[in-house]
Amino acid sequence: MRKFIAIVVSNALALQTAFAAPAVTTANVNFRSGPGTGFQSFGTLPEGTEVDLGDCDETGAWCSITYQGNAGFVSGSYLQMTDAQDEDAQGWPRTYTTDKGATLILYQPQVSDWENFRTLDALVAAEYVASEGATPVFGVIGLTGKTYADREEGDVLIEDLTVTELNFSALDREAMADLSLQVGKLVPTGPITVKEDRITASLAEYKRMDDVSDLGTDPPPIFISTKPAILVQTDGEAIFAPVKGASGLSFVVNTNWDVFKLDDGGSLYLRNDKSWLTTTDISTGWRETDSLADPLTKLPNDENWADARGAIPPSPPEDGATPEVFYSDRPAEMIVFEGEPKLEAVPGTRLEWASNTESDVFYLAETETWYILVSGRWFKSASLDGPWVFTTPNLPEDFLNIPEDASYYSVRASVPGTSEADQARLKASIPHTARVETGTVSADVAYAGDPDFQPIEGTQMSYAVNTSDQVIKVGDKYYVLQDGVWFVGDNPAGPFQVATSVPNEIYTIPPSSPVYNATYVRVYETEPGAVWFGYTMGYLAGFLAWGTIVYGTGWRYRPWYNWPWYRPGIYFPRPVTYGIGAYYNPVRGLYGRYGYAYGPYRGIAGGAIYNPRTGGYIRGGRIYGPRGSAGFIAAYNPVTGRGGVYVGGHGIYGSWKGSGVTRGPQWARARTTGRDLATNRWNRASAGNRAANLGRRGDVFAGRDGSVYRRQGDNWQKFDGGRWSSVDRPSREQLRDRAGGAAAAIGGAGTGAAIASRPSRDRPATTRPAQRPSAERPTQRPAQRPAQRPAQRPSADRPSQRPSANRPQQRPAAQRPAQRPAARPAKAPSHLSRDHRARQAGNRQVNRNRAATRRPPSGGGRARGGGRRR
Repeated sequence: MRKFIAIVVSNALALQTAFAAPAVTTANVNFRSGPGTGFQSFGTLPEGTEVDLGDCDETGAWCSITYQGNAGFVSGSYLQMTDAQDEDAQGWPRTYTTDKGATLILYQPQVSDWENFRTLDALVAAEYVASEGATPVFGVIGLTGKTYADREEGDVLIEDLTVTELNFSALDREAMADLSLQVGKLVPTGPITVKEDRITASLAEYKRMDDVSDLGTDPPPIFISTKPAILVQTDGEAIFAPVKGASGLSFVVNTNWDVFKLDDGGSLYLRNDKSWLTTTDISTGWRETDSLADPLTKLPNDENWADARGAIPPSPPEDGATPEVFYSDRPAEMIVFEGEPKLEAVPGTRLEWASNTESDVFYLAETETWYILVSGRWFKSASLDGPWVFTTPNLPEDFLNIPEDASYYSVRASVPGTSEADQARLKASIPHTARVETGTVSADVAYAGDPDFQPIEGTQMSYAVNTSDQVIKVGDKYYVLQDGVWFVGDNPAGPFQVATSVPNEIYTIPPSSPVYNATYVRVYETEPGAVWFGYTMGYLAGFLAWGTIVYGTGWRYRPWYNWPWYRPGIYFPRPVTYGIGAYYNPVRGLYGRYGYAYGPYRGIAGGAIYNPRTGGYIRGGRIYGPRGSAGFIAAYNPVTGRGGVYVGGHGIYGSWKGSGVTRGPQWARARTTGRDLATNRWNRASAGNRAANLGRRGDVFAGRDGSVYRRQGDNWQKFDGGRWSSVDRPSREQLRDRAGGAAAAIGGAGTGAAIASRPSRDRPATTRPAQRPSAERPTQRPAQRPAQRPAQRPSADRPSQRPSANRPQQRPAAQRPAQRPAARPAKAPSHLSRDHRARQAGNRQVNRNRAATRRPPSGGGRARGGGRRR
């Protein structure tokens, strides 16, 4: 059956060519009949083969392609699109002709640092050939530039690009002058666009990010069901308020469901999509009903009640099953199985994965332990009934070996020590920035009654509790944070103006405070008439902890409410960690949620918010998600409820709608509008040189020691003394390689594809075992090589005949330098294997993004719990 499903998927993907994009293979790769190593290989596509790229699976592991009219599949790790308007526009390497007639070849840049996420440093391996038949000389070009991260588009703009290094020690003065002039001409004068995924993949294992301390680890209530279920939560005891315009009817304001109460008799009604349930006790006894009390049928024509009015008269549940209703008066989580748990073995591990739930559930039979992932935190228990214990820092090593191409691969971002977790943490630390013109925007704060300020524990500051805005008192000043912009004023009600600086005291607010997320919005730069603000994912409740990224602080904050006897009460929710089915989406790089079972309005446990200006409530679907139930809400401000980054959105700063607030990338692009074509010259390798690009090795890397290296199979070579010589692989003790299976090399010819002498690939090199049989290594490497070479070795001493496999024909011995190093390096630099893995990870992540954006967002199973999309 599984084979049949795979064949169906193969045919479906292969037929979707309407959106095909040009791409190029970045290594010798198997061309298969289906998406997996179990399918027949037609042969090997050599590195640099141009193909038409169709669809990729959601993991980015396998992609459908068309090559010379033949449809098939290849590993997504070795495919690079060449139609994007970014640094990949022509693929790598790229060939240029200098003013002296020499050939300059630039290989794919390697990002070496991203200081404060504002200044990017990169190294480019380059090849200079003075004339046809001349000995190529390899060297390293260093670059630096100022960056603007466009998180919504997944791009990074780099401007003010300058050359910091030209390391070509083997070139003579004339050739060096020619090279310097040509490099100066190639560097763009305007911004270039680079995929963020390629940068974060390059830096994930290098750039260490600090964890937040003092986050909560107590587990929430966790409900388990083997049949359809929904989770009704109230933020504390249920709070009722009258429905304006509907006499005799009240509703629960602090829940994410439409729950109504009849003033006469006290019967409760719960809307479940188009059907209704009723009970007299909110915590139990819910049963389906096909008739509604008269007050319910007279709901006012108010947007708050549009969904409820649309469900009148009631309809039977779509699937015919009345869901089980769980109730909790505190944020809780729910795991719904379709029947009893079905466990499947996780390849390469001792783990088993529960395949019949949309939650993340694993089982380790050896210790008889269940593991679940909620809000980015792992909990374990000997029974699904609990009790549950926090265990993220103590996960079994098997979690590190969860396959990267499994349908549940996204959990790797929550496993400390994986490259996915490192990349998720790095993405969470990249600021969204905006330039705010002073005097163009202001803050307007409304309080429910007189301003009420409560102390912030452990500090001399206080914050306003009876408003939906974040107002923090520092000394005699009041700082207001609205949609990622700080304002300051002398009075709690204003007036407020754009702040040009923020007191350091604010950044000492502890996670135990409900305004802790304000510490993730900063002033990055000031200039005459404008201030640059930026926020990182902590503002949207994504925090770095325990080597991963988690959702929420883990603390439970008490909501604020005022319930006088003489008028309707007032309720303001606080941020929550649990109760929304939050999961990390590696494609978006953000936390979000799917699924109806936690509530129809995609909001937090408190599904309504009081509006002091109108004296009424706004329902969760209108305040906690810009698109409501229509699409994926990737993140939202837990206090104001405004959406963060979501499908088709423009983030927090987009809510200002251009009124003096310009997102950083927009500002950079606007400044270069109208410049000459020199801004694009980085991408203008002539079409005539395209063949030269594709015929050369793409696995060429710039070493941070100033040397150039290339990878052939699993072996590394260094360009030294005018020739390539083998070096040992980087020490495994220096690397963070992950265990996995090896991809077999193919030696025979197959139909529909050319065969190259170098090893072919299906999987990234990171999944190969530490030791590989010598029979799989490239045959062209000499079996014996002397450890020491003479310091002086004239070309006349060389043998007159030498095997051509060990020496490129275009490099005559007479042109080799007379000087050679006394000994070759013992090992290649440790970063080379990481850089190689980063290229593969970047390719795969770009393919994942492409797959996600080409498919419409889905809402997950209505009655299946967490509702995460796979």
